Amino acid sequence: MTDAPMAGEGLPPAGAWAPLEDVGEFITVAGPVYVSTERLDPGEPARYGLRIMRHHCNGLGNCHGGMLATFLDLAMACGLYAAGGIDRNLPTITMTLDYLAPALLGDWIESRVAIVHRTRRMAFVQATLSGRDGPVIRGNAVFRIRPAG
Repeated sequence: MTDAPMAGEGLPPAGAWAPLEDVGEFITVAGPVYVSTERLDPGEPARYGLRIMRHHCNGLGNCHGGMLATFLDLAMACGLYAAGGIDRNLPTITMTLDYLAPALLGDWIESRVAIVHRTRRMAFVQATLSGRDGPVIRGNAVFRIRPAG
């Protein structure tokens, strides 16, 4: 297995997917991650996607659990921000997750984010990441909302 990406590797499926930008250097290195505001479920702020590439995988060719957790955390925080009215700096206070199935090299993984409850200082968010065969990971998190500015 070589570290060099293949032509087209990491690209989203056809549709209205744009690269997610301005989320920090870590996600730039770990990604690329994409965002879409089409085909949203009611109340869903945005959808996030990730093509599983070699640098996301363990030695068995499965996406590393830490990468899936990172993507889940990012999708929930970015979904909360996309819902509007808050500053982008959203520290994760707590996050729980359940690994449901493996994500394999080349799979496209997509988020479904729901904001469960929001107060002036806290937000409770849940999400599922799914691939071609169904859910891969689900979780929920509490984020600290900081005053805008």
